[in-house]
Order: sequence, then C-alpha cells, then structure tokens
Amino acid sequence: MKLKCLGSGSSGNCYLLIASNGETLIIDPGIPIKEIKKALNWNVSCVVGAVCTHHHTDHAKSVKDLEQMGIPVLKPYESSKKISVDGAGWAIQYFELTDKNRRFMHTNTDGSECPCYGFLISHPEMGRLLYITDTELIKWRFYDIHQILVEANYSKKIIQEDDPNYEHVCRGHMELETTLEFLKVNKSMDLRNVVLLHLSDDNSDAEMFAARAKEVVGTQSGSRRNEAKGRHQSKADEKCSVG
Repeated sequence: MKLKCLGSGSSGNCYLLIASNGETLIIDPGIPIKEIKKALNWNVSCVVGAVCTHHHTDHAKSVKDLEQMGIPVLKPYESSKKISVDGAGWAIQYFELTDKNRRFMHTNTDGSECPCYGFLISHPEMGRLLYITDTELIKWRFYDIHQILVEANYSKKIIQEDDPNYEHVCRGHMELETTLEFLKVNKSMDLRNVVLLHLSDDNSDAEMFAARAKEVVGTQSGSRRNEAKGRHQSKADEKCSVG
C-alpha cells in the first residue's frame, strides 16, 4: 500500500491510498478534480471510493465531481448512509470529532459548529489506518493501529496571540502538544508509520514537529513490511511530515 499526498493545508487537502493492484481510495478530495485525475494518470476507473471529513472546500472541493462520475463518497457530515466500496479488502468506519459534551470543535466562518469526522480504514496490505484532522482534541482511545495520519496544525510557541487568525487557528485545529499526547496514548508495537497533516504555513515547523513525533513514537515505526509510505509529490507535500 502506498500513500500519495496531493495537498495538505488550508489551500487544499487530498490523499490517495493505492493498493498493489491499483485500487485507490481518495481521502478528503479538497483540491480541483483535474489535479486528482492527473495524479491518477487520468485512470479514474481505479478509484474504489472516497471519504470526506467535513464540508469545507479545502477538504470537499471535488466531492460533487467524484459523485457525478459514479464514485461513492462517504460523507458522514451529511448522511449516516454507508457506502459500498467497489474493491476487495477495504473496510471503513467513521467517528465524530466532538468534545465530551458531543460538541463539534471545528467551526464555520460564522462561528457555528462544523460537523467533522475521523476515519478508521482497514486493508490487508496496511492494517488499520487512522485519519484525523480539523479538531482541537481527540477523546477516543484506539487499539491495534498500524498507521496514523493526524493533524498537527500549529505550535503555541510559534503562533502570535496578536495574529488576526489566532482564534480561527486555535478553534478547531490541533496544537502540536495535543497531537503528541494523542500519539503517546495510542502508540503500540503495531504502529508502523505516523504522518503529521495540515501543518500551518506560518505557525508550524515541519522538521521540529517530525523530530518531536519521533521522540514520542520511537524508532519502531516503519520497520515492518506492507507499510503505507508517505511520498513527496509536490510542494504541498512539504506540509506532510513522516515520523
């Protein structure tokens, strides 16, 4: 299984999980459909489905385009209806990213709650993959996770309180120390890879974030076969740090 990052950040998010037989699952199609098609070598028939965390454009820009092509898209923020992935071995579960009072922590521009969900994706080639972004914290505890893709948007040591976007960044996005605590609680000997997502252009440090994550998860990550691999494919990929 290969992980291909097409974009990570407020300008657009999109990831491809590509199995050895070419079957591809799209995670958060938040970039133009033309860019997704290009990354697929214009062969959309290999796409078995897509999942989308929430309705914001930087995560859902191409949802309608995919649906018009007959590709099933799991959108728990709109409907609890499950999709049938047209491929062998794929299993997908979702969970709400809420606080202990079941309040969604990500917000819309008007300050209202933005329903946002995480995904647990399983496949024989990679085991169990956890994908979480656009939340302040994660109240869930996970077991037997092999791959973790999780947001580390900003660091309190970098962001300035007089930043006009301070409230927006802090509300609904994960701070580095919160991410590290989540990794500490959920790491195990089964963990093979950690990918830090959605790093802020102005309020993060990719090298420092990756180094801190490695301190937490140790060196066993990525030591086993059949691992999902993060690949740098474009400038956008510089916002994805592989731990």
